[in-house]
Amino acid sequence: MANIKRGDTVQVIAGKDKGVKGTVIAINKRESRVIVEGANRVKRHTAETTSERGVKVGGILTIEAGIHISNVQLVGDDGKATRIGARVDENGKNVRISRRTGKDV
Repeated sequence: MANIKRGDTVQVIAGKDKGVKGTVIAINKRESRVIVEGANRVKRHTAETTSERGVKVGGILTIEAGIHISNVQLVGDDGKATRIGARVDENGKNVRISRRTGKDV
């Protein structure tokens, strides 16, 4: 069971964007990296092309790069970063819980 899932709100706890909160856009489990909206923004140079309608696409784009999963922490209901635990509910399913408050995430 993963601690961080796509769509979770997380806070960056280390690195140049420490303190930034954002939503997880994508997860790369093989490399243990997540892409967080608004964090670790980098410039990407792509070839500039023109579409059929004459709109230019490409050039210098600003996109989010991956952050190691150990450098982000889930944000709980109270708006503070919290560690994640797990418990089994009455139906036998695993449920994530906040270590700070003890409530389900």
